[in-house]
Amino acid sequence: MIDLIANSSYFGATITILMFMIASFINKKWQNPFTTPLFLATFFVIAVLLSFNIPYAMYNASAKYLTYFLVPVTVCFAVPMYRQLPLLKKHIFSILFAMFIGVMASVLSVCIIVIVLGLSDIIARSLVSISVTTALAIGITQKLGGMVSLTVSAVIITGILGASVSDKLCKWARIKNPISRGLAIGNAAHAAGTVKAMEMGKIEGSFSSLAIVLSGLMTAVIAPIVIWFCFG
Repeated sequence: MIDLIANSSYFGATITILMFMIASFINKKWQNPFTTPLFLATFFVIAVLLSFNIPYAMYNASAKYLTYFLVPVTVCFAVPMYRQLPLLKKHIFSILFAMFIGVMASVLSVCIIVIVLGLSDIIARSLVSISVTTALAIGITQKLGGMVSLTVSAVIITGILGASVSDKLCKWARIKNPISRGLAIGNAAHAAGTVKAMEMGKIEGSFSSLAIVLSGLMTAVIAPIVIWFCFG
């Protein structure tokens, strides 16, 4: 089995897509935060790897073709955002202010937790971009001198959890405005959250897409300043 996988160029991609399809089917039957396709598919893939004792490096080598689409897919989020251009122009200043507060809260909370727990500043440099989509977070971490592997892991976990609970949290917090819901989800859970936001509505999906871009740009500017202020 291991030899077959080692010689396969598409095993990782195939098993990932298959597990996602199964998770999507389950989610349609029983909808709740724990059956969110992205969340559930991740555990299914892990279960397969552990069951057949397949090394992650071997799986990732044949799943890398899926990651090639990461940047193009992120760029494609601009399409729904463009369709809501009139709303964007109407609320531009409120949107920019809300995103600034969201990014500051994200970056500062990471730095404060690191300081309170007495952790190394390398942790802060790796996690300040935790709410930025992977394609942008990697670049920010590299510039700050953090650990890219830690950043990627944290971003993935944040996205999966955000996508899983975003709808419930919006209802619990009584956030009914679709623009507010979209910005909040995109700022907190980046691309994974945006997929969920698109399921919630066109406006939510569009402004969640916008939040990904603004969050990435603002974090790239704000994070180095906050890191320098907190850790020198």
